[in-house]
Amino acid sequence: TGRATTHDRMMEGVQAMKNYKQPQNQILLIGEANEQTTAIRASVEVAGYHVVHAGTMKAAEVALEQADFGLIVVDCDTNNAMAEAISEFTQLLSPKTPTVGFTTSRSQTLVMKMVRSGAADVFCLPRDLGVVKERIQAVMSQNIVDKQETDKNNEIQRLYKEVHQAHEEAVEEIESLSHTLANGQCEQDQQMRIVAMAAEFRTLVSQELEVESMLRTSLEYLLHRLGPTNAAVYIREGDVGWGVGAYINYDRQGENYSEFLQTLGEQACSVVSQEKTLRVFTDGTSFTSWIDTDELNFEGNEVLSVGCFNGDRCMAVIVFFRSDLKRFSDESLKIVETISPLFGAQLGSILKIHRRAETTWPSESLDTEDDDWSFGNAA
Repeated sequence: TGRATTHDRMMEGVQAMKNYKQPQNQILLIGEANEQTTAIRASVEVAGYHVVHAGTMKAAEVALEQADFGLIVVDCDTNNAMAEAISEFTQLLSPKTPTVGFTTSRSQTLVMKMVRSGAADVFCLPRDLGVVKERIQAVMSQNIVDKQETDKNNEIQRLYKEVHQAHEEAVEEIESLSHTLANGQCEQDQQMRIVAMAAEFRTLVSQELEVESMLRTSLEYLLHRLGPTNAAVYIREGDVGWGVGAYINYDRQGENYSEFLQTLGEQACSVVSQEKTLRVFTDGTSFTSWIDTDELNFEGNEVLSVGCFNGDRCMAVIVFFRSDLKRFSDESLKIVETISPLFGAQLGSILKIHRRAETTWPSESLDTEDDDWSFGNAA
């Protein structure tokens, strides 16, 4: 069974040698020119290998630097210490090239030393001369099989790393895409909620034909959507004046709120009414700086201010404020942005109705934007 196994391995190695693409099919023989080196050379050349003979370690170093070899054969009889050194030296210069030794001595100590220094086999001459060719071929064949296995493992590792990296990139891409889709879905859901709220608010206020009831309905709706908050709604009184139309006192019970609202209207309305966009002040002191006053205390509050326009005319000013520990959400800001122009448009509609009921002006003048539609005069 052992002989059959050795034969199978040799055949496998021979086939591997045929398939394996070697740079050069040659053997380096290191040792003095003598009967043994001549016999070894003749044995391997008969097998079809090209032999390069190096008589010294220096010559062997030059040969290894200039060419690739399938096998290195070392004469162990020249000098035992030198043979070990040559074997170790060749392992350093050409670590993937197998080394074998040959000796006329049957010293087991020498054989063990050579094996420990990296030799794949050691021949005892003249006893092994008849099998040198086969054993050399077996060593070279096994080396090629090992190289193929190593290359295969290296390729598998390379492919695994590529697949693993591609998998990680795909996972990151999927996570990023999922996050983007989730954000997009959230934004779409939010937009749908805002659209529904706008339609709901428009339906509610369109039924109100009195300023007072419309203000009450609007504030109740906003309070429901924004949560507990202080609020002040200012409407026009004449061309330049502003008056308190409605308010919510959520957490300012410990002060004169009426006086506070009056001061806020005097200081804020002229500034806010010039802005067509919602202004958000996460620090209340920045709001007082913006309206240029030190008479009001908004420290520790977040403030929203918005002008409610009907066309180019500001019909009302609304200021929301509450503790900055309970900030207004992004959706709350979108609600205020969406509802404020609807609020302004409905005020404009109510003004028209009151104008038509209380005047006898020509019909063509009813839609003129230059009319003085002040709440002080209309109500």
